[in-house]
Amino acid sequence: MTTANTSAEDSRSALAEPTTPVSRAWSGYWSLANFGIFLAYYGTQQILLPRQTNAITGSDAAAVSAQSWANIWAAVVAIVVSILAGALSDRTLHRTGRRQIWVVYGVTLAVVAFVFQGMQHGVVGVVLGWMVFQAGYATITIALNAAIPDEVPVNQRGKLSGYLAVGTAVGPLVGVVVVTFLLTGILNAYVGLAVLLAALVLPFALRTKGKPLHAEERPPLALRALLVGIIEPLRYADFAWACSQRFLINVSNALAQIFLYQYLKDEVHTDPDVGTLFLLLAYTAGVVVVAIPAGKHSDRTGKRKRMVVVSSILQAAAALILAFAPTLPAAIAGATLLGLGYGAYLSVDQALITQVLPHAQDRGKDLGILQIAGTLPYVAAAGVGGLLINSAGGFPSLYLASAATGLAAAVCVLPIKSVP
Repeated sequence: MTTANTSAEDSRSALAEPTTPVSRAWSGYWSLANFGIFLAYYGTQQILLPRQTNAITGSDAAAVSAQSWANIWAAVVAIVVSILAGALSDRTLHRTGRRQIWVVYGVTLAVVAFVFQGMQHGVVGVVLGWMVFQAGYATITIALNAAIPDEVPVNQRGKLSGYLAVGTAVGPLVGVVVVTFLLTGILNAYVGLAVLLAALVLPFALRTKGKPLHAEERPPLALRALLVGIIEPLRYADFAWACSQRFLINVSNALAQIFLYQYLKDEVHTDPDVGTLFLLLAYTAGVVVVAIPAGKHSDRTGKRKRMVVVSSILQAAAALILAFAPTLPAAIAGATLLGLGYGAYLSVDQALITQVLPHAQDRGKDLGILQIAGTLPYVAAAGVGGLLINSAGGFPSLYLASAATGLAAAVCVLPIKSVP
């Protein structure tokens, strides 16, 4: 079996900053893996989960509540798993590197969860299945994210962020197409997504090799040290500001997207399956147009923060359109702006967050903390969004909250000093 080695410098410490560019094969497998997890996650989140909860409850309000609870508990699981998987992968002594084996663990959990969830006919079973899937999803994501500072030089990270942005947009689109037109049942859709997830993600784990950690480089692991280590990085101002801006911009994006199915059905009064596909096409086009050029530009200039500001303004504009113009053409325009905004953000996100990590030996754990800033927004969006829709002004209040949190992210990125 051939491998895509991340570095020709065999003598380099696993904790050192990488200087040799990763190969095209490494970049390709990494990008394919991210495409796979987004395909499975958002195909379920946008279509399959609401379809299943609507079928189980038979009520619009009950389906929104069931979807909210599933996302709340799943995100709580992801918070814990993100930190634990990150910390444990930091200490993994494996011949293929610290991260690849954790991708295998995560895929295994996710596949089992999907098969289980597809067989459920009650809300509790759906919630449990989504929780286990989220544990697998978080494990895969942390391993893939931590591979960047382990193996990719700083001046190549913007381009990888651009590839990630494309996967973030195209993956959900393909996932929605699959569960809308090809796998229209519940069980066959979950099983099909499980197969696609494994086929797309496992090549990174099986055909790439990271720099192995030597025993003498392995940091000790103690419960007290781990608990302290969750708080300690937040003492670094740049890390704390990066956490804040990532949390807020993802809250904005989550509020704008997580209830689109219900928004199209109840507010726009159109077929939610087909309408979601149209919006995802527009969103994907926006992301793809901007992501890779913006990422490469940020590599050349070294400037990352301005893209976050641009993203915040575009996301706020998109949310205002959705709030005050509940028609399908307006929603498509809003989705396009949302894609342009989130694509601009994702084009620098991976590069920016890896440049504010305090300690090389804790990259996985610290990225686990930052991952919470990408996961916790779904707790806020699912919980607060459900309340806003059902009892505090409906969908307009939901999208006004999206606009406000998007603009707040721009305020939080400005104080970061270590990244231009």
